[in-house]
Amino acid sequence: MRGKDRRILLLLLDGAADRPAPALDGQTPLEAADTPNLDRLAAAGINGRMDVSTPGTPLSSDRAHSILFGYDLAEVPGRGVLEARGFGRDPTPGRVVCSASFAELDGGRVVDRHLPDDAADFPALAEREDVARVETAEATVSFEYTWKNRGLVTVESTNSLSSDVTDVDPFATGLPVLAAEPLADAADPDAAERTASALRTYTRRTREALADAGEPRDRTGRSPADVVLSKWAGAPTEPEPFHERHGLDAASLTPKPVLTGLARTLGIVHEDPPEGYDARADAALAAVGAHEFVHVHYPEPDETSHSAGPAAKRDELEAIDASLDPVVERALSDPGLVTVVTADHTTPSTEDVVHSGEPVPLTVAAESVRTDDVTATGERPAARGGLGRIRGRDFLRIARSAADRVLLDGLRRSPRVPDHPTREVRPLWPEE
Repeated sequence: MRGKDRRILLLLLDGAADRPAPALDGQTPLEAADTPNLDRLAAAGINGRMDVSTPGTPLSSDRAHSILFGYDLAEVPGRGVLEARGFGRDPTPGRVVCSASFAELDGGRVVDRHLPDDAADFPALAEREDVARVETAEATVSFEYTWKNRGLVTVESTNSLSSDVTDVDPFATGLPVLAAEPLADAADPDAAERTASALRTYTRRTREALADAGEPRDRTGRSPADVVLSKWAGAPTEPEPFHERHGLDAASLTPKPVLTGLARTLGIVHEDPPEGYDARADAALAAVGAHEFVHVHYPEPDETSHSAGPAAKRDELEAIDASLDPVVERALSDPGLVTVVTADHTTPSTEDVVHSGEPVPLTVAAESVRTDDVTATGERPAARGGLGRIRGRDFLRIARSAADRVLLDGLRRSPRVPDHPTREVRPLWPEE
């Protein structure tokens, strides 16, 4: 296919961007990795750097993906709702849903937020009285176990509620459990205080339920869990579907529940990727044959950053690259395909931070792009690329432009005035 209506393949290497690592002679894992396939795409495309949000702002994957998919963060429900939808739940309007996890405390301070899977029978803990369900003066708070040491906390009431509340989980060790409070700019302060009050009561009750004197301990002497910590409150919303906003039939191949939930929220077809990088590459090519926009998610670089350090992250990136040979062959031979490679955020593998705010590298490879002189994948090579430094909110339009899926600015083919070509127009007279 030449000309208009090229398909778009997005290879999203979660957290692949990094900081220089002394153990890698000052290179980042992406720069140090042997990535001949990604290098071929970089050499055949146009490259640059991208601030997914404002420069210096660390992002979670769900918020980064929301921006990359062309949505303002206010349009998309909070992560609690996305996780619920990712696990096949459909939160009822009016409820507030939080992401939650078990944690261990010492004197009221969090000492372990990531309890090992075998530290306790978490499904059994989730069924305990005053964990599974708590009635407060104005609301009911319930916990539903999902996976690992995690679950969903749902607040429901006959009165109005609000997700404009602070987190209970401090998202760090050594800090105290936080008291849920209304946000300073809460749209409905009374509803936010009602919700915060219910979460404060629920958190206290889980502490009492899990910290009784008869609680068994593992061989290290640690309790399996002391409290349920909630965060990322959300209320159900229904944003404009992806296909209406961008004129693209889309699919997302991701194993992550929160991004599965985002896809379902935006009307994007979700497909569970098969095990193994080679099989995922095959699934990506199959999806490109069936959809106009395909998002293929690789969460492994981010996970390795958090758990194993820069050398292991380099090796993980090399393993991904080795599987991409058929994808790159298709990308370089198919004039009807735009292939994009980027990350959703920077994940430092050398420091104890979750994510950081440096820009991520971006490659757009297609017959239609103006190639630059970049021949290798990495943060510093990308800085020399022809795209320069772009914003995340412009990312999808740039990819659609390479695919000739952006309408000439100023044309008004329909009352909605979308920025993508559409055949959903009203003819003056019926076709003969």
